[in-house]
Amino acid sequence: MNFDMKLYDSSTKHIRGQEENLIEMNREIDILRQEEFGFQILINSDKEYFCQLGKTNDIHWKGLGDKIRLELDIDENLREYFKIKFLGYVKDDMRNLVADPILDKKSLYIQEDYQMIWVEGEIPENYNKETIKVKIKAFYSKEYDREKLVAEKELEIKVIDYTLKPIKEGEFFLDLWQHLCNWARVYDVEYFSDEHFEIIDNYIKDLSNLGQRVIDLVVTDYSWAGQRCFEVDENFSNLFEMNIVKVFKNREGKIQCDFSSLDRYIETCFKHGIKQEINLFGLIGNWDAFLFGNPVKEHKDALRVIYYDENDGCFDYIKNKEELKDYLSLIFNHLVDMKLWDKVKVMSDEPDNAQIFKECSDFMQSAIPEYEIKYKCAIHNQEFFDKHGDNIESLSLSTCEIVNNIDTIKELKKEVDKRGGVLTWYSCCFPEKLNIFLKSPLIESRLKGWFTYYFEVDGFLRWAYGIWPGNVFEDVSYKYPRWTAGDMFFVYPGKNLKPMHSVRYKNFLFGIQDFDIFREIEKKGILKDEILNQIQNLLGSKEDMRALPERKVKMDYSLDYNKYNELRNKLVEKYLV
Repeated sequence: MNFDMKLYDSSTKHIRGQEENLIEMNREIDILRQEEFGFQILINSDKEYFCQLGKTNDIHWKGLGDKIRLELDIDENLREYFKIKFLGYVKDDMRNLVADPILDKKSLYIQEDYQMIWVEGEIPENYNKETIKVKIKAFYSKEYDREKLVAEKELEIKVIDYTLKPIKEGEFFLDLWQHLCNWARVYDVEYFSDEHFEIIDNYIKDLSNLGQRVIDLVVTDYSWAGQRCFEVDENFSNLFEMNIVKVFKNREGKIQCDFSSLDRYIETCFKHGIKQEINLFGLIGNWDAFLFGNPVKEHKDALRVIYYDENDGCFDYIKNKEELKDYLSLIFNHLVDMKLWDKVKVMSDEPDNAQIFKECSDFMQSAIPEYEIKYKCAIHNQEFFDKHGDNIESLSLSTCEIVNNIDTIKELKKEVDKRGGVLTWYSCCFPEKLNIFLKSPLIESRLKGWFTYYFEVDGFLRWAYGIWPGNVFEDVSYKYPRWTAGDMFFVYPGKNLKPMHSVRYKNFLFGIQDFDIFREIEKKGILKDEILNQIQNLLGSKEDMRALPERKVKMDYSLDYNKYNELRNKLVEKYLV
């Protein structure tokens, strides 16, 4: 059996059948204490074989055939801080098999020539050695033969004498939207049941570890109209979100609410440290509002609220503005009573009609006249904010829009700060550049942190952290070409009721750490402009960036991982330690 093993950096994307362009990594890396990092191992053989990781001992159903076991040889004080895992392969829009999910398996039968392995680690705060030697050893055995070493690679880690704070304690404002009902469906549990909340707890804990700042409350039915999932037959999925509030009409004909699920969700988020902001979804500026119908005919925005009528024993929809106003008043006053109103913002997703926004926001305000409603908008068009910005406290600009307004971002940031809000940027199904698609260069996931710092905004927003097509572990293509594979998620639904990370997720996390490092350098008294001038050489001049027709952008940034790593290490060495 011929076996080979090579090492690659964390930004290397493996597509089966396209190994000739992969560049092996530098065998020396610099890591701060408490900084999460990763690298990859590509193995290949001329025969099928059973592969095991670590000190696992297992047997395949085919019996005692060719077997390879990979093990990390490392300082025993660090073993608990390092993990070695298989990468899974999913089909993208072009039917390529791309390495993306980080699997929880400890053994795998490998029939293909090539298989990528993911290694992640963290240097604990109290570790006092300057360098770490990591050896990756491959052992071969067959039938009842003793294992023998057939390949070995070594990596040296230089430990930088600086401790990085956990991401959740940093300054990056992360705003990944949560789709709770999709999480319930993929595990086939009842909405907001105890089983559902066990899943929610796992996913919220993971979001917290990534630095999530926002709690999302979907308080109407079918916000976003299910992303038009009803139009998709291939790899179909139910993407409708249901109201987290149970609404009923009592025997006196009054609209009433059961807020127990809403309260429990907020409590779960607070438990994991997500408590900076609460966003209410589905109340204004709903994406694709009227395609799916509007039961409240006299209201110009499509709000759908299902209630259970206790008199008739049946479900119906709120269909008049008076009852809609009663419902809104119940929600708002409940959050006031919980002493959470100062955290609440009504979220509007891509509003495009300033007049309708004004009329609907006035109507909402009438439901709670004693307290001012704060708004937050994710927009494609800066003109909307200019025309109707008085009520909007926080803002998120698409990549195209932030590039289109690159000369005035500082002034916009000052205005948002003055209102007490947060300015972020986002990418979604466009543009193709600087995105997190499966086909995107993997380094682009990491560059989200770099560009957030370079744009001088507070953080990053993304419409989906985990929302999946029907057969996500086989085929991630959904609504192509309108959507691009990978647009919907950073994580996969693990069988253990927990999110399964992707290499895009990990590189995104590494980029947030880079952002925090730049901020730490600033705190050492280094002028921000000095840092910006140096990273401009890799990210490209802002003056040369252009927003182009058809939701495209002209940006000239490097895709060379080594250049980013070298610059980061140079800045750390010069200013931080």
